[in-house]
Amino acid sequence: MPSGYELEVVEEYELLGEKRFRVRVRGTRVYFNVSAETPEEAKEKAARMIKELGMDSLISMLKS
Repeated sequence: MPSGYELEVVEEYELLGEKRFRVRVRGTRVYFNVSAETPEEAKEKAARMIKELGMDSLISMLKS
């Protein structure tokens, strides 16, 4: 798991036959909705999105 923040799955649902997860950055109001087969895969996808969007430093500021 990435350093500086923790991800948690808050909801699992199905949309149009696709398994989806709502993942939250713990301690913030930042959520990601991702398609995945397992909660672990959902967290990995959310972590990749955070990195690709360059949100690491922003999330660190939000948690301060």
